[in-house]
Amino acid sequence: MTESVQSIERAFSLLRALAVTPAGISELARRTGLATSTTARLLGTLESIGAVQRVESVPPKYRVGVAIGELASALDPTADIVNRARPYLVDLVAQIGETAGISVAHGDGEVLYLEHAEGDNAVQLRDWTGVTLPLHVVSSGLVLLAHRTHTEIQRYIDGGLARYTPQTITDGVELVARLARIRECDYSWTIEEFAQGISSIAAPVRAGGRVVAALHAHGPSYRFPEADTRGVVQALVIAAAAAIST
Repeated sequence: MTESVQSIERAFSLLRALAVTPAGISELARRTGLATSTTARLLGTLESIGAVQRVESVPPKYRVGVAIGELASALDPTADIVNRARPYLVDLVAQIGETAGISVAHGDGEVLYLEHAEGDNAVQLRDWTGVTLPLHVVSSGLVLLAHRTHTEIQRYIDGGLARYTPQTITDGVELVARLARIRECDYSWTIEEFAQGISSIAAPVRAGGRVVAALHAHGPSYRFPEADTRGVVQALVIAAAAAIST
């Protein structure tokens, strides 16, 4: 095997690893089995052509870059959702001061967090990028589930509604009624339904009239949402999701 072919294969292995979740040099070396020096060198080359980009963190992490998103979008019109959403996430964070993110359905029963932008509060929630969670326990998952067919919703309920906190909805009838309200108002709040101390709101992102993703904002329950700003946050999230859709 020639050296150029080996370099391509190694670079591709890094991109595959980053497709799962952002990571630093040491973590990527571990995942791919490459030497740390080789990993750093290849990342430098991939970054120079836009195939990967750095995440603001210490130590620095990398994620799949815009150039890969542009290639992917040629195969799937919704694959560039992260690139389309990113500037709106940044703007939303600046307006509400909390973390905002974009997510999509993963398989039949989960939501996958694709990207997020953080606020500047000293207390921040963890980075959920690359994590999957059951649809019924988080606001973005509820938004995505609400826009499925009745048969699909019932199939999800029949699979069992796991309880994560005392606030998690585990009754199928109650969940169906809640999903109907979400379709009517076009947003969903969850207050400590996935984990104690975390609250979130999400709204649907549409393409061609079909819900393809959910835009969410979340923060610690002690400060999010504040009673006097809840309506404003709600309106801003809905507007941002609509702007991405447009």
